[in-house]
Amino acid sequence: MSETDILQNLFDAISAILTVFSLFFAIVSGYVAALYFFLARAPFMLRAMAFLLMSIGLVFLGGTATVVGRIQDGLFAAWDRLERPIVPLQDLRNPVPGLQLAGISQQEIGVGIGWVVAVTVYLALFYLTFAYRWPETARREP
Repeated sequence: MSETDILQNLFDAISAILTVFSLFFAIVSGYVAALYFFLARAPFMLRAMAFLLMSIGLVFLGGTATVVGRIQDGLFAAWDRLERPIVPLQDLRNPVPGLQLAGISQQEIGVGIGWVVAVTVYLALFYLTFAYRWPETARREP
C-alpha cells in the first residue's frame, strides 16, 4: 500500500468517525427532546421500549467506532512501515505540538475521552428515563 493510499484511508477513517459522532449527537438529542416532550409522562413500558431502541442504535454506533478504530490502528502500522513518510507517525498520533503525556498519544486520549463521554451520556439518559422525577410542569398535557 502506497503512502497516498494510506493517507486517503486515514482521511476516510476520520470522516467515518465524524459521521459516527454526528449520529450519536442526533440520537441523543432526539431522545432528550422525546424525554422532555412526552417520555417523561409516558408509561413505563413505553419508556423502556424507547430506551431499548436507543440502546440498540448506540450499540451499532459503538461497534462501528470500534471497527474504524481498529482500521486506523492498522493504517498507522502501515504508515510506520513506510521508508520515508511525509509526516512521522508520532506527529500523526499527536497533532498538537508540545502536548505529550507519559507514553499516551493524543489520538489514544481522544478515543478514551470519546468512550467516557458516550458511557456518561448513556448513564445520564438511563437516570433521566427511569429514576429522575420530572417536575409537574413537564408532565402536564399540552
